[in-house]
Amino acid sequence: MNKPVFLRIIFYFISSRLIFLLLAIIASYLIPLREGYLGSQFDAKVPYLAWVWANFDGRHFLSIATEGYQRTNFAYFPLYPLLISLTGFVLPISHLLLGIFISIVFYFSSMLVIFKIIRLDYEQKVANLSLLLLSFSPLSFFYHSVYTDSIFLLLTVSSFYFARKGKWWLSGLLCGLAMATRLSGIALLPALLIEWYLQNKNLGGTKLKLRFLQTGLPVLVLGCLGIISYLLYLQVYFGDLLLFQKSMIAWKQNEFVFPLQVVWRYVKIFFSVSPSLLVFWIAAFEFVTLVFYLVTALYVLLRVRASYGVFMLLLLSLVTFTGTFAGTPRYALHLFPLFLGLAVILSRRKTLRYFTYFLFLVLGLVLTALFTRGYFVA
Repeated sequence: MNKPVFLRIIFYFISSRLIFLLLAIIASYLIPLREGYLGSQFDAKVPYLAWVWANFDGRHFLSIATEGYQRTNFAYFPLYPLLISLTGFVLPISHLLLGIFISIVFYFSSMLVIFKIIRLDYEQKVANLSLLLLSFSPLSFFYHSVYTDSIFLLLTVSSFYFARKGKWWLSGLLCGLAMATRLSGIALLPALLIEWYLQNKNLGGTKLKLRFLQTGLPVLVLGCLGIISYLLYLQVYFGDLLLFQKSMIAWKQNEFVFPLQVVWRYVKIFFSVSPSLLVFWIAAFEFVTLVFYLVTALYVLLRVRASYGVFMLLLLSLVTFTGTFAGTPRYALHLFPLFLGLAVILSRRKTLRYFTYFLFLVLGLVLTALFTRGYFVA
């Protein structure tokens, strides 16, 4: 990576974070603060522009990092809060600030890897546009929040990158770490196996089987270790390896729901809830973004790279089985192929590209304002 490219990535990184900070400041003058799951309730000593990035789930991660698992927070996988806790032994500052620091480091690191993996197949223009869309996407503020989005992005894109380079053991290890970060990391494993097949399908017969034992099987084993280790931890210390799934009852997401039932639930919301209520627009945002992501995933599957498309489709499908699309808009932050697919499309369509920039700006303002003022958006 040459110096101009590195400086461009730094520019995207710094300018995007400053813009989201500016939007948070503007929001503090426009929208009343809604009491609830606010970062200040964990640590009121840190400045306003710090604790707002720990609202909602951020409090759960901080609670796990400082007090361990209890009540219903077993639904949150351990790697991210573990890193916050371990870093706290080295840097004696607020765990809330440590969570932000860790997220920022992983986010910037992911930008570097994303540029490298895109350059394996596309020109620099597409790579630059992908990072621009990633950095300024409306929910990109989660990358510097006390959330798992940045670490999960880094682990998944790095796993794919090393798979593309033929370093399967390292790819499998990173896949396992991704599964120890979020349950949706499960979607990465089948995608990696498809990537393995695409690279080795011409071997055939005995050579293909031998290659699978040498490189494919380690990916499968190392990947599964991530989630298995968490299940064993729950079994040993709490006597129930499915405690993470049972704790989802707090969000009414502990049961399997057929996807069409979920769609019907949202249709009923659109006809029974007044558009004057925020919950109507949050539901609409969740539904529209899921449809958009799925359409883009099909484009990536057919026109960009099959393994990337499978990863997107599987990850997006997982959310439909929980009975709700809540949090779906934030799933884009985990899908580096989404921004690649958009960049491929927009690089050839100038008018559509500028419209996307405008849409990102408007949605970024609204969503950042709502989130930082205590309103759930994703």
